[in-house]
Amino acid sequence: MKLLMGVAATIAVCAGVMPASAGAEGQAPARLPFPSDARYAYVDPVRVFAESRDGQAANQQLQQLLQQKQQEVGGRQQELQASQQKLQQNASVMSPEAQLALQQEIERIGLDVQRMSQDAEAELAQLEQQLQLAFQTKFTPAVNQVATSKRLHFVFNAGAGALVWADPALDISVDVIQALDRASGGE
Repeated sequence: MKLLMGVAATIAVCAGVMPASAGAEGQAPARLPFPSDARYAYVDPVRVFAESRDGQAANQQLQQLLQQKQQEVGGRQQELQASQQKLQQNASVMSPEAQLALQQEIERIGLDVQRMSQDAEAELAQLEQQLQLAFQTKFTPAVNQVATSKRLHFVFNAGAGALVWADPALDISVDVIQALDRASGGE
């Protein structure tokens, strides 16, 4: 369950990613014109994922699966808590055989909850990996398209941590988002 919560936190962070240059009200500032003589640029893949239609759809798929798995595991955890409470409240009036049977049932449900959590975690990780691969297959051609149209020699990954500073006019993230959205049937 810890990892489900970790995945939930990761999804929440990814779903709420805002560009670092966003205004106080969540609106991006006016874009600076891209210098016509520039031969390099940068793109923020996290921003592209968060703001593109494909990335938002992927986040929504992950959220839906996460909620479904949390409900399934949560239901089983409620059964476990109910059985534990029953044992605590009725232990004094139960026969030793009934107590043993209930304790075994509690252990079985506890193992089921563990297995369900592990299975849910694996299923979420598998879906996340599939969605990342699908996104990457669309992201790279979109970057290539923008880079070719702007006659760029290099496009740096702003999310890789290698950039210490860059001119905001060289950020082609919005162009890549637009190219991805056009490719997926938007605009």
